[in-house]
Amino acid sequence: MHREIENILRKLYETLERFYPDDVKIDDKKYLEKSGLINLLNNQQGNLTFLIDVKQLRVVQVSGSVQKYTGFSSVEFGDNILSKFMMLFAIEHRSFMSTFVTWILNIEKNLPIEYKSRQFISAWGMKLFHKDGRSMRWYLNIIPIEFNTQKNPTLIMMSIQEITHLVKGDDYCVRGVFGEENKKTFVYYSNEERTIDNDIVSEREREVLQHISQGLDTKEIARQMKISPNTVDNHRRNTLARTGMRDTTALIQLCRMVGII
Repeated sequence: MHREIENILRKLYETLERFYPDDVKIDDKKYLEKSGLINLLNNQQGNLTFLIDVKQLRVVQVSGSVQKYTGFSSVEFGDNILSKFMMLFAIEHRSFMSTFVTWILNIEKNLPIEYKSRQFISAWGMKLFHKDGRSMRWYLNIIPIEFNTQKNPTLIMMSIQEITHLVKGDDYCVRGVFGEENKKTFVYYSNEERTIDNDIVSEREREVLQHISQGLDTKEIARQMKISPNTVDNHRRNTLARTGMRDTTALIQLCRMVGII
């Protein structure tokens, strides 16, 4: 195994040991049965799906689309699928998994328990390389399936889509939404290495994007929102810059993927 990957995994295990001091037993058979339909649906949609035991950093199951996404078969990945999967990341994004997991756990550590049982985590813009050498940009979301008594996820479903055609720039973002009614949202921007507790779009920016998605032009949006056309364009440009999307069409698609519009 590559030395850098070894160090990243070692730090990950140390972090998980702090947050999950007790052994967590996962009933593989139960959750393989439970995840069967979800994996079937994801395969039909073209997604790559992993079922992951969080405490052990163990891939319980991976969908059949792994070769389509990576160029490598499940046999080529072998038993050490996570470490080999991490080798696909571009050098500048190779620490993503460590940053991603640590970020989520630190956010959850400071949340009241009622916010933890309902959460949606997504990330986009990570750069990886296919077996054939082409670069890819990915979008992923995390859905917790089982929690421990502290409401920290112990088993998660990670679903991945390729969004190379949507992304511009070299950075990635991580977004976490917690809670059911009074939601808390946090966003991490890799270019600034900081977390903010505001969403990727403001309420006014969301309104603009909602109108754009409905086919309205700038003048009509300005008229309906009682703002100037320049303000409409500024909202659009600011959101594009913040999210790293290639154009407005890509921005709309991302906002739909994360449930903003």
